[in-house]
Amino acid sequence: MAYSFSELKREAEWRRCVKDEQYFLETYWNIAHPAKGRVLFELRDAQKFALKEWKNERYSLTLKARQIGWSTLVAAHQFWLAYFHSDQNIIDLSRTERESVLLLKKTKYGQKYLPDWMLERGPRSLVEHQQRMAFDNGSQITSMPSASDPARGESASLIVVDEWAFLPNPEDAWASIEPVADIGGRIIGLSTANGSGNFYHQLWVGATAGTNKFAPMFFPWSASEDRDDLWYEDKRESMLPWQLAQEYPSTPEEAFVKSGNPVFDLDVLDQLESQVCYGEKGDMWRHENVVEFRVA
Repeated sequence: MAYSFSELKREAEWRRCVKDEQYFLETYWNIAHPAKGRVLFELRDAQKFALKEWKNERYSLTLKARQIGWSTLVAAHQFWLAYFHSDQNIIDLSRTERESVLLLKKTKYGQKYLPDWMLERGPRSLVEHQQRMAFDNGSQITSMPSASDPARGESASLIVVDEWAFLPNPEDAWASIEPVADIGGRIIGLSTANGSGNFYHQLWVGATAGTNKFAPMFFPWSASEDRDDLWYEDKRESMLPWQLAQEYPSTPEEAFVKSGNPVFDLDVLDQLESQVCYGEKGDMWRHENVVEFRVA
């Protein structure tokens, strides 16, 4: 059977997309940009780094700032895995049913705008549901709230846990997905911080100390190249300190220690620590951002 030049070229392009995820995403994958509308996915340096880590590490734990494109990246990554590789069972766990639907919606958006030749060359879609995609190559993506416990008893290629620190049942979620790793599956955990001492914080501490199997990655507010110091100062002026630390941290320590709606203003406590000796009694005076301790 003879093939035309265009057919041979498309087959070569298909094979390149199978091998090179970054090339596929930057050449063919469209995303819905909040300001620009539909655009090709131009990966940031931090996102390129994350893709490499996800491939190299079976257990990946990401602490991140808000709105730096990680759910968009996950949505694209799981499609590439399912579409170009057979028999992939991918499970997304989110806080709520609404969030699980929105995550898979981003995956379906990118698929919708693939070129016709790629859709014809690739596996056919068997299931079109707001929380599930399935293809005739044996691969499927299921996106569900963590409370539904979809991972227990499953044999999964990849489990994505989105906003792990905010799940209503983070320990139960881990208990249901941990056995997946024993049979070769991968786990990608993503979250902004939600205070210290909770389950996600304990996972992070163990990952950074090397006492569990997770590979830690931290991406601050500046991981998005379109943000600068002026942008950050604007956020600082419009948000409470704990909110700023939770949504847009600069370091992991700031993310965990100052987030989670603490009872006391931790910036104030930091200033007092430099002025007060243990056992001293007195009064605290505060004017705007300046704190003074006066011994009684």
